[in-house]
Amino acid sequence: MITDSQALFEWKQRAAAQPQGRVVLDLEADSLHRHRERLCLIQYADADGVCIIDPLALEDMTLFSVWLQEADVWMHGADYDMSLLQQAYGVLPHMILDTQIAARLLGFRQFGLAALVEHFYGIRLSKKNQKADWGMRPMPAEMQAYAQGDVKFMLGMADQLVAALKEKGRYEWFIESCAHNMERGKERFATADAEPWRIKGCGKFNRRGLAALKSLWTWRDQEAAVWDKPAFMVCSNDDLLRWSLALQEFRTAHPGHHFHAHRAARFRKTIEKFQLMDEEDYPELPKRQKHEVDPDFDATLEQWTTKRNAVAEALDLEATIIATRYQLEAIAAHPEKGLNHLMQWQRELLTQN
Repeated sequence: MITDSQALFEWKQRAAAQPQGRVVLDLEADSLHRHRERLCLIQYADADGVCIIDPLALEDMTLFSVWLQEADVWMHGADYDMSLLQQAYGVLPHMILDTQIAARLLGFRQFGLAALVEHFYGIRLSKKNQKADWGMRPMPAEMQAYAQGDVKFMLGMADQLVAALKEKGRYEWFIESCAHNMERGKERFATADAEPWRIKGCGKFNRRGLAALKSLWTWRDQEAAVWDKPAFMVCSNDDLLRWSLALQEFRTAHPGHHFHAHRAARFRKTIEKFQLMDEEDYPELPKRQKHEVDPDFDATLEQWTTKRNAVAEALDLEATIIATRYQLEAIAAHPEKGLNHLMQWQRELLTQN
């Protein structure tokens, strides 16, 4: 465990001496145990072995963030880790080479880290500490061992994945996909907190329902902050949607049966304040882009879907790797515009004769 500035300096010298694309990172956070998640652990591996950086013990992580911006690193399923790095340090690596993307481009249907390690090494990684409190200090030895296991097989696995990608002529797809995923990660982070209360499932609500949802989401967030627990431990998103729909329809929303008296009282107070809101203060409905109705749209969509599925079957890939349903709908509506939103390798596959 690297817990002081001198050890971090020595690590930086070691990491800076590694060739590009020959280091591995993984991160652990305490999102299942705190209201506002923290980056609690950084696992690092290179050809010389594994070490763990403790960002909770280090007051100044500048050496790490400066190195990070210049490094090409291997990670697995890096979407969540990208958001952690951006929240903690405001930066990302120069390039993230993602073993999950590599595996999917090779046709793996089971592409979780544990599944890949078992496939390539015949070793079953323990899942015992998957939901552990990574903010715990001192950290038990078994948790440190678990954390090391997430990275110690990655370089060897990456070499095998890259060799297979090059053999199939898909390595350029991989590089383009990794770069594209990083750009999407930056975009998601930039817009993530714009209106966090607009959760999945609220598209059916009118302005009154959205006002109820915003009020209840804010109440839940305040409850979680005082308790310093994740919001889902107060109530689920499904609960928020169910209560909001009831209020939209002028029905009664009842507090959860597991709420203690004070929480139930604050819940009722929130609903009372909502009921007194002026309609002018309700949130606006999201603006939806209107498309001209094309009588041939369904037939065109079916043609693109059939072609995508045939290409995927020929390459032994999941069809959604080549294009999602949403992307196919965009292509069917406006072929040139829709195709231009795809990556080059996807576009070439879909437009080949």
